[in-house]
Amino acid sequence: MNRREALSRVALLMGGALSAPTLMAFSEGAVLPLNTGVAFILTPAQQALVAEVAEHIIPRTSTPGAKDAGVGPFIELMLKDCYKAQEQQNFLDGLADLDERAGKAHNKKFLETTPAEQVAILKQVEKRTMDMLKNANVKQVKVGDNVDKQIIENENIEEDKKNQKADKEAIAAKKITGTPFWRLMKELTMFGYFTSEQGATKALDYVPIPGRFDGCIPLKPGQKAYAL
Repeated sequence: MNRREALSRVALLMGGALSAPTLMAFSEGAVLPLNTGVAFILTPAQQALVAEVAEHIIPRTSTPGAKDAGVGPFIELMLKDCYKAQEQQNFLDGLADLDERAGKAHNKKFLETTPAEQVAILKQVEKRTMDMLKNANVKQVKVGDNVDKQIIENENIEEDKKNQKADKEAIAAKKITGTPFWRLMKELTMFGYFTSEQGATKALDYVPIPGRFDGCIPLKPGQKAYAL
């Protein structure tokens, strides 16, 4: 199986589409310009934060969680090697935002809060991200299309300015540069998990030596989806 096929299957788990930067990062033959300046490196505190957030997205239950699958290091590696500076900065800003929200709500850093408090903060971030994308014109591409760039812009922002119906903060909120932190976090968590050994063999139905190809096999009640 090549990377395009793997992407297609992971995309199905996420509603049928991945953001353009993720497609560019994993598409065959994609070449991204190297970033200049300081290399993308997470601090130990940021690494722990990423691992904890990923574990909230895919927690350990009867199957391994994101930490068991090494999703945290995977996310850092992919952001470093395969994503452009804008997405890298969005990710760092998103991590800082988690600590800021935790500080305002509980006077603590995110990792110092309780699991329930962490979930509440992440739900706030998810709602904000969904609202941002809902109010913007998001041009997405399906797996298999040629991807040059992702443009996320509000079609009516100029009209808003002319009509003076929105203040500067509201207008700025409608602009999205690159892929938002939470979208990156969820995409890379799922991609890293379901393509890992732990995710593929424990959370999914892994068939190391498949038999004949059957295009449509009904799943039995309670059966896991087949591994990538």
